[in-house]
Amino acid sequence: MSTNTLVLSAGSLGDSILALPALQQLQARSPVTLAGTSPYIQMGASLLGVEKVVPLEGLLQVIHADQALDKAFWDGFSDVYVFFKDRDPKLIERLQGLSHLKLHLSSETFAEFLKKERWAGEYWLNLIQDKTPSSSETSHSCRLHITPDILERGALLCDFLGVLNPLIIHPGSGNPAKNAPLGFFKKAAEKAAKESGKDVLVIWGDAELQQADEIMETFKGMEKVKVLPDLLMLRDLIAVLTQARGYLGNDSGVTHLASACGVKTFAVFNSTDAKVWGPQEAIILAAMQTLYSSKDQ
Repeated sequence: MSTNTLVLSAGSLGDSILALPALQQLQARSPVTLAGTSPYIQMGASLLGVEKVVPLEGLLQVIHADQALDKAFWDGFSDVYVFFKDRDPKLIERLQGLSHLKLHLSSETFAEFLKKERWAGEYWLNLIQDKTPSSSETSHSCRLHITPDILERGALLCDFLGVLNPLIIHPGSGNPAKNAPLGFFKKAAEKAAKESGKDVLVIWGDAELQQADEIMETFKGMEKVKVLPDLLMLRDLIAVLTQARGYLGNDSGVTHLASACGVKTFAVFNSTDAKVWGPQEAIILAAMQTLYSSKDQ
């Protein structure tokens, strides 16, 4: 009988990093196949530290369309863990119909868990742990498995960008309400470049596409400061982050990613609770009003 584990996990980049401790602890017990959304697929099994990664979307389409389930696929697992924030009744009904599977679901909704004001990653850790988990299964460490080829790729990309072990600044996020003003990050870049004499690299991504021109103009002409000229694929972004001497950003998926790469991470929290949503190994900066004045707006 199979002892392999299947994890179904949906979410954004930040969500995928928050799930890392639970995923990696499951992998330590038995081989894990992760059916995940785009961030999981882009990162891949080696970075996540699991056996295999497959697209979640195809599985959900079959389940919700009442199509026959692939017996060869589902028979390969003894346990299925559902890492969803919201209940999916149809999914649960179909999986409960597979008698050989042990289905693991959280006993409380994610919204109920958040009322406890505990770190969000514990929601998945609570699901995978027994009622009396061993001390070896309580780690909150969110770390990607950085391989030599990722480090080599990062060095090559930084050389192409003309920076060496830069301080990386990411002034955006998926929610503008979370963001410190660009003026705050400009001052931080100026101070870092002047006092250290080291390179600063300002990055941006899909969430900042509409703001990219403004970001480039804000940091234009600054000595030792360069702005990423174009979007990076997620694995390339990870590669560049591994070369950083530090990182500064808002509450965002990229900030979680930087911390997961082992970079000394400084995170600015404004509209969200750092105790709940902050990277566990980041340095959480004070509330925004203590970091900059209204003239930075």
